[in-house]
Amino acid sequence: MLNHFLVRLTISSLVILGIKLSALYFLPMVLLLNTHNKEFFGW
Repeated sequence: MLNHFLVRLTISSLVILGIKLSALYFLPMVLLLNTHNKEFFGW
């Protein structure tokens, strides 16, 4: 449960940083989505 929350929090903060600061923050977001898609999407 805590792992799900941390993954979602990290990905959402990387999205916000990517929109506000630089598109380079989208690269770790994509890597996190590829490795932790079960925690993020819930399946």
